[in-house]
Amino acid sequence: MTYILEKTEKLKFHTNLRELLYPIIESIGDYNWLLTNQDYFIFDFEQKGEVHKLDFESKKIEFSGSEFKALVETRNIQFIWGVFCAFIGEIPSLKSEEFPFADCNENIWKKPNEFLSPNSEIEIICFDGTSTIIKFKNQKMEKEFLQYFSEAKLLL
Repeated sequence: MTYILEKTEKLKFHTNLRELLYPIIESIGDYNWLLTNQDYFIFDFEQKGEVHKLDFESKKIEFSGSEFKALVETRNIQFIWGVFCAFIGEIPSLKSEEFPFADCNENIWKKPNEFLSPNSEIEIICFDGTSTIIKFKNQKMEKEFLQYFSEAKLLL
């Protein structure tokens, strides 16, 4: 199912991955992660410097599960735009026209329960710094997420 978080007291801003993934943090390292269509602001840049893999110019960024978990747990970043896709095993090779994107993607709203990357297990769509859309294939993770974010609304 697909959920949207718009108004919540549990996030200081959209999309703060540390707060968003809090209820499932122990599981996120089990996946490899693809980030596409990204725009972000690093709040802790002056204290900690740049984030090694993040690059505004890159069309796609890949993280191992441990890299992604470390990023989530140690950095303070607002993802304004972007699509995070979690994969079991290797991230599939995608042609650039197959990269998932958020900005101007009407399928997010017209086909909310379709995954932007069909093989992904989790998708996090950072939408203009105003909302966060999240999809799960794993019902246990979905339940854990919804127990914490009871204000999440089903996107129909």
